Amino acid sequence: MGALALGGCASHEQTWTMNTTEMIPSAVGKVKIKGEKDGNTRVKVEVAHLAPPAAVFDQASTYVVWLKPESGTAQNVGVLSVSKDLKGSLETKTAFKDFSVIVTAEKDANVTAPTGQNVMDTKVVVPT
Repeated sequence: MGALALGGCASHEQTWTMNTTEMIPSAVGKVKIKGEKDGNTRVKVEVAHLAPPAAVFDQASTYVVWLKPESGTAQNVGVLSVSKDLKGSLETKTAFKDFSVIVTAEKDANVTAPTGQNVMDTKVVVPT
């Protein structure tokens, strides 16, 4: 699903390109990951040309970023705030090694499962 940039061991930053929805064809997104000394992985989601959620999706007020492990349920890791120049980013850490990064348009930032429209996603595999 995503494109893996050339990289070496887990301590090097790697980048995946996110797949986007036809509803926002100009939107672009990428996920950067980097292994941390504590064994966790730093995950940074960066987007550009992403229209405000209410402008595209009925009753949506926010974009939520989810991390979904290979076998498990998606976890809400925060709101992807989009600025007036239509750019946004969110950074978090995870213990997951194989997971999907999903951005959805939601009515509420505190949802516990994706309920809104899938905006973009990619699959990440952290090298060991």
